[in-house]
Amino acid sequence: MSTSVTTVQELSKAIAAASDILDEQSRRIATAIIDLLAQGDPITPAQIAGHARVSEEVVLATLKGWPGGVFWDDEGRVVGSWGLAIPEMAHKFQTDGGKPIYAWCALDPFLIVPVIGRPARVASKDPVTGEPITMTVTPQGINDLSPATTVVSFLAPNKPFDFDVIESFCHFVLNFASRESADRWAAEREGIVLLPAADAFEVGLRAWSKWHAPRRTEGQATA
Repeated sequence: MSTSVTTVQELSKAIAAASDILDEQSRRIATAIIDLLAQGDPITPAQIAGHARVSEEVVLATLKGWPGGVFWDDEGRVVGSWGLAIPEMAHKFQTDGGKPIYAWCALDPFLIVPVIGRPARVASKDPVTGEPITMTVTPQGINDLSPATTVVSFLAPNKPFDFDVIESFCHFVLNFASRESADRWAAEREGIVLLPAADAFEVGLRAWSKWHAPRRTEGQATA
């Protein structure tokens, strides 16, 4: 088994282990949030409830149990959760037919797109050189990657994701236009793993693999 394959397996297992363990109902709520947020507008608990086929009370109680995982606006609408955010961040994310929003880190599109089943255009910048990086992420993989030499940095989580996930994990999961610029950035930090973009997609695909199988509850198909 190659080192790259082993690294993909190890990272995906570590990320899966650090992610919230969700029951079926909570997974439907999380999937509803991702699916609705990806359209680009703030979402109300009532919208989430309707999409997930649960009561609004259940939605509110569930969201309170996700410390640091939900961001609200002044009108009580969700504007960020599960790797997506309407306020500006480093990685622009836009699904077919949706408004431009943002992903928390370079990995999030690879987690999210296979769940919602819709392609997304992703754009970011190399944090060292400032070079633009663009790609189309589909449920099956990456298309139109520019530059083709793009690599993704990782820091393997060693504890469950919590309120500090953006600072402790996302700030270390970035796109780089080349291995050279990634190496320069990683040399100043401990524990960084670098993978080609295609392997990084595979990490995301495996990490949330349990979310991908279609499930049907009360006539509602969920990812």
